[in-house]
Amino acid sequence: MLKIDNLTKTLENKKVISGISFSLKPSQIVGLIGRNGVGKTTLFRLISGEYVPDQGRVTSDESADARSEIFYLDSPDNFTNAFTANQLARIFKVSYPQLDIDWFKNLLKTNNLSLNKKLSGMSKGQRGLILAISAITSKSKYIFLDEPLDGLDLIIRDQVKQMLITAVSNSDTSVMIASHNLEELDFLADRIILLKNGKIEKDYLPGEELKTANVAKLQMVIEGELPKVVSECGHILEKRGHLYVVLFKDYNSKVASRIKRTKAQYIEQLPVNSDDIFRATFEEDYRLRQSAGKRTNK
Repeated sequence: MLKIDNLTKTLENKKVISGISFSLKPSQIVGLIGRNGVGKTTLFRLISGEYVPDQGRVTSDESADARSEIFYLDSPDNFTNAFTANQLARIFKVSYPQLDIDWFKNLLKTNNLSLNKKLSGMSKGQRGLILAISAITSKSKYIFLDEPLDGLDLIIRDQVKQMLITAVSNSDTSVMIASHNLEELDFLADRIILLKNGKIEKDYLPGEELKTANVAKLQMVIEGELPKVVSECGHILEKRGHLYVVLFKDYNSKVASRIKRTKAQYIEQLPVNSDDIFRATFEEDYRLRQSAGKRTNK
């Protein structure tokens, strides 16, 4: 098990990571979510040893040197594009001696990827697939991937996800994925960690959080003036004519009673997903942005 204990980091006089603690158990896929600039990449750099923490430590039950068990590529496009897949495998072999080059080559062949073509001449999806293959065949206990599915087409995304699921299912490997695609994480991750203001705001199992969160998403048909309960307690996600989809963060019996007393012609409760949990967590940011927009338009 990998243990992250009280990690703290200040960059340019700003505390980016503040007292973060959690653990990664074997055979887990964990999602890491949060707004841009919240510290996801900084956290990965601290865990991998690229940054030295101001406070805290990373330890492993299996090894005295936790970093030897971690695979993480920081901004891979900065250097990988200049090499062929064959060259990359040999480069990675230096940092990850346990990397299985035969397995690496077989996976490339299975996915119709060239061994001898520079990554700069490949599509973003092909490059992403090669880096995912590199991570899996490194045989590292803990794999950290920053937006591994970003910009990939549906077919390649599914290939990458299947490889990660297979790797976790067939070994003790754990994978942590920083992503903005929350809907995808709902179906991929065993657990999701949400960062806010450099701290862990939520650490939850997707299905359980959706059951217990005081969040409701309602589809409402409203003609005329918007009811006060919507403007005061809700966040409008969609509007098509008189049809509104509204998210309520602190949904309780009082809010439900106010909604029932409105003149809405139709009300239907919709399923809540991680996107909705994310919006509810950062509701203040949405409201500030809306207020700023109103001031600008005056």
